[in-house]
Amino acid sequence: MVRQRQPQAYRLQELGDFLRTRRARLTPEAVGLPRGSRRKTPGLRRAEVAQMVGVSVDWYTWLEQGRAITPSTQVLERLVQALRLDANERTHLFLLAQQQAPPALLQETEIVSPALQHFLDQFGTRPAFVSGRRCDILAWNDAGCAVFGDFRLRTTRERNTIWGIFTNPLSRQFIVDWEEDARQLLAQFRSSCGRYPGDAQLTELIHDLMLSSPEFRAWWPDHEVRSGQEGRKALNHPQVGYLLFERLTFQVFDTPDLKVTVYTPLEEADTPRKMEQLRDQWYQHEGQGPHPPKAVYELTQTQISGQDTVELWLAECCKREEGAWVANSDVMSSYAHWCEAHGYEPKKAKGLSQSLAAHGLEVGVRQWVYAGPGIRTKTRGVRGLSVQDCYQTSKTRGDRLS
Repeated sequence: MVRQRQPQAYRLQELGDFLRTRRARLTPEAVGLPRGSRRKTPGLRRAEVAQMVGVSVDWYTWLEQGRAITPSTQVLERLVQALRLDANERTHLFLLAQQQAPPALLQETEIVSPALQHFLDQFGTRPAFVSGRRCDILAWNDAGCAVFGDFRLRTTRERNTIWGIFTNPLSRQFIVDWEEDARQLLAQFRSSCGRYPGDAQLTELIHDLMLSSPEFRAWWPDHEVRSGQEGRKALNHPQVGYLLFERLTFQVFDTPDLKVTVYTPLEEADTPRKMEQLRDQWYQHEGQGPHPPKAVYELTQTQISGQDTVELWLAECCKREEGAWVANSDVMSSYAHWCEAHGYEPKKAKGLSQSLAAHGLEVGVRQWVYAGPGIRTKTRGVRGLSVQDCYQTSKTRGDRLS
């Protein structure tokens, strides 16, 4: 009868064997050590590995012998460096030593392999795309462009799904159940942020969303998290009308930062036939040259006038309050920041004032404001309007003098 080892003993023995094989495959020259004249084996000695890792020879020997030792994350990372482990070996080491996956390694550039792109292209009339850790859409298929518009025409920020759903007014018309979808995507985005604390681009994206979207500001403090999006998704397409899909999101095994989302057309609402129609229209436009159809999921600069930018900014970032007052400089700063975040050209100060007046606001009112200890000055501003605090607007200090 074969005696089976307990899971704990088996795991520790596997860890020891793994470390020994990784040590044996390295030469001293590969890690910058002299070979010496009395070396009997081609690999590294235990003492050499222990020295590079910063632990005692006895401790490292016990680790290879399969003793009940739990190395810290810092020690394991030093072992990764000393033994020249690749990403797969690093994960295997952590799973054996700590029974959990290692902290994610942040790669500056997210790359979609040709094999993964080929995988997307096999879905036919099922829209599919790959998104990264910051919710940027990195790759897509033709069906995805047929439904969501040509991703090639968008900037990196415009291809960001969390940015698009919260800042693009057309998304509320395009997505049938906008609030539920936005909350789900926000919870998925929050989970991703938790895996990469301190990521500068994520921090900047969150900052811009806080400035640009009232819903994002209201829901972000809820700290809802989830791993992916599944279930039905209904869209209101401007060309074929109501579309209904089964949505599935899954991680790429070799690159868990990447997620694949696939939309399978459901028979309800005649979605498969409509998808064939959209795909055929897309192929027709593709054959006509460098002018594919405009994205239905984005507002371009030609689709929105200067007057519209003021209307949208007022709706998202301002509040009508009787008796309120805000300085011209704060109005211009808030409006310009909003336009910059959305990729629009802001109106000049005079044009902005004219638009505000057209919306029934009293513009150019002089107000006494606090300018320093014992100093007050008269400043021009807008009456009946308050701007969101997130724009760091100045506050009126003191009473107005008659």
